Amino acid sequence: MKNKPTLCLYHNDADGRASAAIVRRALGSEIVLHEINYGNPIPWDKIEAAEQVVIVDFSLPAADMQHIADTKSLIWIDHHQSALDELGTISMEWDGARDTSEAACVLTWRYFYPSDEVPQAIVLVGDRDIWRWAEKDTGAFSEGLFQQYNQPENDKLWEPLLNNDKQAVQRIIDQGAVLLDARLRSIRGEVNNYGYPARFEGYRTLVINRSGNGDLGARIRELGYQIAYCYVDNVQNGELKTFVSLYSDEIDVSKIARKFGGGGHPGASGFNFKRGATPFPPEANAYIVDEG
Repeated sequence: MKNKPTLCLYHNDADGRASAAIVRRALGSEIVLHEINYGNPIPWDKIEAAEQVVIVDFSLPAADMQHIADTKSLIWIDHHQSALDELGTISMEWDGARDTSEAACVLTWRYFYPSDEVPQAIVLVGDRDIWRWAEKDTGAFSEGLFQQYNQPENDKLWEPLLNNDKQAVQRIIDQGAVLLDARLRSIRGEVNNYGYPARFEGYRTLVINRSGNGDLGARIRELGYQIAYCYVDNVQNGELKTFVSLYSDEIDVSKIARKFGGGGHPGASGFNFKRGATPFPPEANAYIVDEG
């Protein structure tokens, strides 16, 4: 009888993909990988077919997580405050690692390789994901990695990085440095041309119809706003929705995101809602400010 596979569910960003690459290195290339984002359909067919489920940098609703824990061998590795708050009590005995002070990829490495040094590439991915910026090459490496095919099954990329090949890391840094400089110039222009001021949940906010990222959020904060409100519209499960990313270095935006059904980190969080007449949730205390 064929053994049931191990399934790895991972978040669809650099931290999640790096985490999944570590899981694949540790458990073998035969594991089933499934990238997922909040609001996506849960792949119950793959879950039911698996013997073990590893969830990294992501979580499902509490009832679904409990069902998996009851019926499968579950490893859950996460660092999102909203998820830890929701699942803290029921997850006490679940295997894995949960810590809001580190990125999921760092937690995943330490879980599977507790005696080994965290590779430089993982340090850099994690440094950006939690917005620590303690490493001088974080920005350039992140930009360079973004341009790669960085899915966890790409052994050509991840094998040298997880083996701590310094030359491989440096090549990505060198490529990314040029790209980062160009993109930051573009961001400054976008904010100046397309951003507009608002009050959102009582805070000075700059709103921009652009996909959110930390560099865009940082530029908006440099202009003196308490919150960067970045949004795009897209179709999810046949419904037009507005997807919002919030960034702040003085307001815990994870609390705001939870109010609207989302979550994340204190400095960077998100939520989505059915598209309405404005880019704000209908129940939000929000209005555009005329600074002219």
